[in-house]
Amino acid sequence: MDAKVDEVSKAYQELVAAAQAILEARRQPGGENTAAMDAAREAFEQRRKLFAVACDDADALVQSARQSIVSDPGRFVDVVTTPDEDSVRSPTRSSAESSSSSGFGALPDEVLRHILLRLPSAAAAARTSLISRRWRNLWSTLLPKLRFPGVTDLARVGAALRLRVAPVRLLRIESSDRAPDKIVAVLHLAAPLLEGKLCFDVITPAAAAAGAAGTGGAIQIPCFEKATEITIRLRGRLGIQLPPSGVFAKLTALSLSHCRFDDQGQRDLGDAVSSEGCPSLRELRIRDADVVSNLAIRSESLRLVQLSRLEGIRQLTISAPALTELDLYACLLWGMPMVDIFAPALETLHWIMDMSCELLVQAVKKLPAVEILSLRLLTIGHTFGPCVYHLLKMSTGIRELKLKLEDHIADGEVPCSSGCVCYEPQAWKKNNISLNFLQKVEINNLSGAERQIYFVKRLLRWTMPELKTITLSFDPLVTVSEKVSRKLLSFSTPGICMEIYLHRNGTRVKYSAAN
Repeated sequence: MDAKVDEVSKAYQELVAAAQAILEARRQPGGENTAAMDAAREAFEQRRKLFAVACDDADALVQSARQSIVSDPGRFVDVVTTPDEDSVRSPTRSSAESSSSSGFGALPDEVLRHILLRLPSAAAAARTSLISRRWRNLWSTLLPKLRFPGVTDLARVGAALRLRVAPVRLLRIESSDRAPDKIVAVLHLAAPLLEGKLCFDVITPAAAAAGAAGTGGAIQIPCFEKATEITIRLRGRLGIQLPPSGVFAKLTALSLSHCRFDDQGQRDLGDAVSSEGCPSLRELRIRDADVVSNLAIRSESLRLVQLSRLEGIRQLTISAPALTELDLYACLLWGMPMVDIFAPALETLHWIMDMSCELLVQAVKKLPAVEILSLRLLTIGHTFGPCVYHLLKMSTGIRELKLKLEDHIADGEVPCSSGCVCYEPQAWKKNNISLNFLQKVEINNLSGAERQIYFVKRLLRWTMPELKTITLSFDPLVTVSEKVSRKLLSFSTPGICMEIYLHRNGTRVKYSAAN
């Protein structure tokens, strides 16, 4: 033990000397921007790493000794809050403190803060109290970022937060403890302290998550009045209740996932994330969650909205005049009665859905000035012509069009048949659009179906004479006949460069009629 204390003391004294060298270099002409300062910083970084290694070795030795006399040796909070009398009074600890007290007294708080910032977690920072009383609870006042990885008992995080007296710029918690009361306690302790970013991730094994989905008490989220970013992931879809009152005044980004929104009482999800509850919110992400049937978001500040795999929505309303990007992925039910989106400044729209073309026509009535229109279409055997026609009709100023087709039919899904609405007379087959600015078209994963070939023919009629290039790529699993390839080439004119790509023996090759 004495040898280990001497090792830590020596490493610490060398660290202090390196820190003092930085202060001396700063006083020299040129200050920060000198070779001497660079050399001093490099030396300090090397000494800091050596000191960290010495601390870890000492901590391992102390923990090993503690295991033989206590039943719960892993609680670092005990070390911080209630050190046992024997360890405080021991000659060994006194020796360590006396050997370094003068150095700690001379070391500026800024240097101590720099050391603490380099440690990997709040637990590692708290363990520095083993070295000297000077470090005891120092991490709770100087450390602006707290990280708690791999937590198995959130009560320990709660105990650490109770010691905190200074604001927290970053609080990152990764825990396997799913106890709702402990999660609530930690969040309520963190709310008044946080003035930056919160990342709270409850990790649950897949089997446990499947068995616990939708169970357990609801978690009451407090109002984080000073937080700027909040990310909460509750594996197993634990219930969430949003605060009935209060304003997230400085919140700019909110991400909630793997949860369910229980009966909200006075304020539902839409009200909480709208301008009244989050006046500064710019980015909203909600993923893998059970939500209310009527989700209405009205915000003057939102720039990005991502809704992914939400269950329970039957009515969606978004009114966001500043919104520039909207992502909707598999969160709208087939045959949903109403979708109402008002986003006149929208620049990027990603909409992946299980819904009919009629619903899309009802939902999207206006698009802003779009130059590049990129669509990923999950057709499941049906025609995509009506949907694309509807969007092109509102985007006649586009210069580039990209279509990615996904025509895969899963078990239980019925492919398109002769009685489908796809075969009924539709406007896109007879009406024209003037796409006078469109110069480049790219269509990927073609299957060679007749309705796809016909769409290419119609599209070329809408775009002539400005179109310069059109690239058609077939699905790697499709064998394309010479007849289909030649038919597509026949639609082109001398002013258009048409390139067709097929797959032969697993390799993507360019089709040439001469071959």
